[in-house]
Amino acid sequence: MGKIEFKINNKRTMGIVQHKYDETCKVSTYNNTTGEVDHEEEICPGDMVMLLNYYRHVKSNNIECEFINPYPK
Repeated sequence: MGKIEFKINNKRTMGIVQHKYDETCKVSTYNNTTGEVDHEEEICPGDMVMLLNYYRHVKSNNIECEFINPYPK
């Protein structure tokens, strides 16, 4: 099992968990104080790879993108 966590805004955390190799990832956002889950999403391996490839493409080519690269150089 692999888990990654990031602090985000409003005393919340985003966690990404994958229980088995090449299996769907569960992405959750939750309140740091209460542990209450705000939102959960499942991302299949193929979509996760496409998301990372898209991120790399936008950054490498300095493409304007509202979420990834809003202020290209």
